[in-house]
Amino acid sequence: MIKEHNHLRAFGKFRLDLEKKFLWHTDTPVQLPLKAVDLLCLLVDRSGDLVTKDEIWRSVWHDSFVEETNLTHNIYLLRKTLKDLGETELIQTVPRRGYRFTGKVHDVDDHPVIVERHSFSRTLIEDVTGEQTAVDKKTAAGFFPLPRFVLGMVVILSVALIGGFSFSRYENKQVAGSVSNIRSLAVLPFKTINAARENEHQGLGLADVLITRLSNLKSLTVRPTSAVSAFENQETDFAQVAQKLNVDAVLEGTIYRADNQLRITMRLLKSNDNKTIWSGQFEKPLRDELKIEDEIVLQVVDALALNLSGDEQKNLTKTYTENADAYQLYQKGRFEWNKRSVAGMIEAERLFRNAIDKDPNFALAYVGLADRLATDLTASNEAFQVIEKAIEIDPNLAEAHATLGFLQMFHKWNWPEAEVEFKKSIALNNGYPTAHHWYATLLEIEGKNAEAKVEFTRALEINPLSYNFLGDLGQFFYFNHEYGEAQEYCQKSLEIYPDFVFAHDYLSDIYLQTGEPNAAVEENLKSDKINNSFANQSADQRERIEASLASRREKYKSGDIRDFLARHLNDLTNDADMNYGNAKIYAFLGEKEKVLNNLEKAFQGRSFAMPFVKVDPVFDGLRDEPRFHAILYKLNLVN
Repeated sequence: MIKEHNHLRAFGKFRLDLEKKFLWHTDTPVQLPLKAVDLLCLLVDRSGDLVTKDEIWRSVWHDSFVEETNLTHNIYLLRKTLKDLGETELIQTVPRRGYRFTGKVHDVDDHPVIVERHSFSRTLIEDVTGEQTAVDKKTAAGFFPLPRFVLGMVVILSVALIGGFSFSRYENKQVAGSVSNIRSLAVLPFKTINAARENEHQGLGLADVLITRLSNLKSLTVRPTSAVSAFENQETDFAQVAQKLNVDAVLEGTIYRADNQLRITMRLLKSNDNKTIWSGQFEKPLRDELKIEDEIVLQVVDALALNLSGDEQKNLTKTYTENADAYQLYQKGRFEWNKRSVAGMIEAERLFRNAIDKDPNFALAYVGLADRLATDLTASNEAFQVIEKAIEIDPNLAEAHATLGFLQMFHKWNWPEAEVEFKKSIALNNGYPTAHHWYATLLEIEGKNAEAKVEFTRALEINPLSYNFLGDLGQFFYFNHEYGEAQEYCQKSLEIYPDFVFAHDYLSDIYLQTGEPNAAVEENLKSDKINNSFANQSADQRERIEASLASRREKYKSGDIRDFLARHLNDLTNDADMNYGNAKIYAFLGEKEKVLNNLEKAFQGRSFAMPFVKVDPVFDGLRDEPRFHAILYKLNLVN
């Protein structure tokens, strides 16, 4: 073990580390440019003495040519920062000569920081100002060569994360805990400061890159982007966030853009005591952002002391696209797709197609488009073509195999092939929650409830705030005749996202089974309202929808639930999904022949909901009917 001692000075509520070049106000790191901190360290170390401009040039800008405006700008920045935090007139200007720090400074007892010994090799890197700084780089086999400025930031993060101290001028940290028992992590959207409109989601994009890479690790559960996106550019209480997301640690940070520079600060906080394990700051030019983001992931993994397999290491360095615009379009598409509404799906398709136009080799964009097309039976052929393209680009993309499993399940009714693809997806990336979700759906279709519950539980373990997972778990309990639990999970889903249309549909079915027709009607009307709502809808259109819903509600009050449901029937339709809906209504009305007639039409037309026919309680009264059994047999759901 190595012991490293800090060299600390204190003035007012500030604490300054002269060796690590970092300033703290109470327990919060103060964000300052590195040169400004260098300058402050020099002035504080010589507190009370005049520090001449020549001395400052030699110490702070010793081998670089800069104009005097650099010095005056940093003095101004220091004064403003200290004033904003409650301290004024600490830096005195001595005309034509230099500056003097006038604050009362005292030493702070050093506290030993224990650091694990690692094997390091000495190298030199060049920072963004052109200054050469000696740093220690951890040697690692298999790392590809990086541009020098990229390597510098990678090294800094690595040292800060694994060591408890910093060798470089980019990164400083304060150890406040251990990472040994961190097994679940939430990466919050980085806050963006001074961002242009086109970059307003950059913080979520950086978090998404980290999440995508880290979710490949078997020993770490990482909350997906959909679980943390609600915290984008929001003031957060980290203790509450950690509790809500049920994680051991939270990674958060800030992105600041100025001219051609990008400054990123990061903190890793432990959930049980909300203490900072490490914190750091570094700057870089606005180029090769995606590559640098990928490299950050490697250092996070190193910090968490995770032992990785060769495949896991390879996945961490995988680059999905070099086109930042394509990635942002994909990310926005996922956000819309997760709504599961008609309007959301339309917008998601547009965004995914635009992402593919930006980068025709972006496999994840093809997966997103296939996920969108998967819910449209008329687009079955294109959906398979698109997902095959994704797998051609990246044969080991877990998301692609999960989508192929979904297509096999709902478009081909090929249960064995669907299971093969889901298992392959999970083997490639056990942290991809959608694979567990869809595999659970397959298992419930086949009536394997115990196994389905395990997969649903795993999906929710990865993303406890997924309204989609919660809603579909409600449907699972509905299929299992556990109506109380079904209602509870659907309501949990709607607490997170009140417009999740499927949760309203499930509740309508649940209330019909439990004899609550008024509640069933209200859920049905809410579902219809969501499905008929679109972006940029005019006031007149909204009024017409509200009038239609109000009319249907009044008609129900003047009749009963049977009349209300009967108005949804359309026996002349050639639409397979409508045939399946007819079958459910006729089942509730007790008209078996019409149920079977419509189910046979739904089977012939390959209704999307057809796979659920075996487990839906609405068809309990037909289990002994030969025609019903024949439908299940043709679906390969019975022997």
